[in-house]
Amino acid sequence: MLFMYPSKKNIRRIQGLGLTDLMVGLAIGLLATLVIIKVAVLFEARRKSTTGIADAQMNASYALANLTRDMRMAGHGLGPSEALGCIVRRTLGTTALPDWMLWPVTLIDGVDGAPDTLLVLSSGKAQSLTAARLIAPYTVSSDVLMVNSTLGMTVGDTLLLHESGNTQCPLIKVTAIPIGEYRVFHSALPAGLVQATAYQEGAAVINLGSIHHQRYTINANNQLLLERYDAETNQWRGSAFASDVVSLQAQLGYDARATITGALRVTRWSAAIFDANANGTAGDADDFRRVLALRIAVVSRSAQRSDQGCSSATPTWWAANESTGVMEATPIAVNTIKDWACYRYRVMQAEIPLRNLIWGDS
Repeated sequence: MLFMYPSKKNIRRIQGLGLTDLMVGLAIGLLATLVIIKVAVLFEARRKSTTGIADAQMNASYALANLTRDMRMAGHGLGPSEALGCIVRRTLGTTALPDWMLWPVTLIDGVDGAPDTLLVLSSGKAQSLTAARLIAPYTVSSDVLMVNSTLGMTVGDTLLLHESGNTQCPLIKVTAIPIGEYRVFHSALPAGLVQATAYQEGAAVINLGSIHHQRYTINANNQLLLERYDAETNQWRGSAFASDVVSLQAQLGYDARATITGALRVTRWSAAIFDANANGTAGDADDFRRVLALRIAVVSRSAQRSDQGCSSATPTWWAANESTGVMEATPIAVNTIKDWACYRYRVMQAEIPLRNLIWGDS
């Protein structure tokens, strides 16, 4: 049997990848990698932006919800409206402490657009109690009150003594209530705490229970703080309850009509002390008795810088012009924050009726 060798014409040349093929393939792979990286970067930037805006909105909504809830309780149990505006004289033991004003809501306006501070005052009693009345004159140096009712009073409660025409209201700590009697024993007031030497029959004795005094402020770390006053130590204690909050703005709503007839209503908003009754004195007791509502705006920002450039606009809220009272879009200063334009902002605002003032809590 003969073995035939294939001819050279029948032998196929087997060739591998050349350098040119490798370079083309590498170039295509690099382009595909660049496209994938670009898409991934854009997706991550969009995800961070969306997540940051969502977080900012959630923080602002949470802060606003808590503020709204607490502001609605402002003025609860503070007694008849005529007591509002009196100077609260208080002590820690025998030491006189700085005075308070009996206002349901105190607004401390931030300087040059800085965040405002809000203080809320109310009774610690679960339900509003009608003020008791003195049935005999009370000598300031004594340690016993004669009242027409001890309903709702317990040892440890804080009482506020208010007499019509007297602008000074001392706080009194209950130490004992004899069963079946109309006497209330208390810690004696230090000499000179109030100018009056006696409070006459008929003066109001307002049971504040354990006083609720709360303060809302923003610290240097962009945290909204809720602080509660501790009467036993004369200290503010609290913690942050919302993060990445950069500003809190507020205005009080007044019924500024010269003659109030019919239902009460807000006719002017202002963050500054306002002469609501037009008697020539701004910020007197009658002005604050006309405060019916609170307008607030909470500004939060994204936790991380935006990867899409530093192009954020200054946030605004709908507020009254302090000079004219006209409602307009008002800028909120955030330019004190480093690289402020590199973050995304959300503004949440609300109008909160101060129902205890509208209802005439007594």
